[in-house]
Amino acid sequence: MSTTPQTIAFFGATGGCACSALAHALLAGHHCTALVRTPTKLVEMLTSQHSIPSSTLDSLLTITQGDSKDPAAVSLALVSPTHKDRLVDHIVSGLGGEPRFQLNPLRPLTLTDPTICADSMHALWSALGVLRRQDIERTADGRKPLLTCVSSTGVSRRQRDVPLSMLWFYKWFLPIMHADKRKMEEMAVAAQGEEVRDFVVVRPSHLEDYEARGLEKVRVGWEWGEEGKGEGQGPAIGFTVGRRDVGEWIFRRVVKEEGAWEGKCVSLTY
Repeated sequence: MSTTPQTIAFFGATGGCACSALAHALLAGHHCTALVRTPTKLVEMLTSQHSIPSSTLDSLLTITQGDSKDPAAVSLALVSPTHKDRLVDHIVSGLGGEPRFQLNPLRPLTLTDPTICADSMHALWSALGVLRRQDIERTADGRKPLLTCVSSTGVSRRQRDVPLSMLWFYKWFLPIMHADKRKMEEMAVAAQGEEVRDFVVVRPSHLEDYEARGLEKVRVGWEWGEEGKGEGQGPAIGFTVGRRDVGEWIFRRVVKEEGAWEGKCVSLTY
């Protein structure tokens, strides 16, 4: 378990999962950066929904305004706020598109930006390349960053990880979202040991804005992200999970207890 203050870059921090993880990180005294389109929205969420004091935001959070698909903006968030010639220790992406209905009976639900996760991952690799050319390619302890990205159940090609009664919903309503998440996962796995030292893919079941129930209520399953390593424990199958608990799990189990989940695709549900 890491007890040293970490540096963490957040993308998609105005989403429920990443915002919860960011709040826990700030309360624990870690230095964080966040790339968001609307900084005032993030500040409002942290202060009103998570009760983060303004003094904590001033001392521990660096907010960059910009687009997650812009490598120049992304690169600003990747530089450690405590060592300007180093990368952050962790990268957490909770990016996802806004759902939008369309007049297509076969694909009734799409996204305002159907490729936001894959495009943003591509921008992340480009940004790391830009920084590498500036001789910024390692964290303060000499390693590469650890990448954690929020995906979804229903994405795995190996095992069913959603309830049988929900298969129709996932197949009818979510194929566009899942195609984007699957591409993101593939890019994360391919970058293992190259752009980042390793990855953790978090696959929550259907996300809801529940009040936090505590990690003891969260069931966890996993499979290896890289093919050829076996199936792992297998998924945890359930209907829903709360965004606040997913964010806390990311902070406590991945950032704080670094090591146990690297290289894995982890399903979370109640």
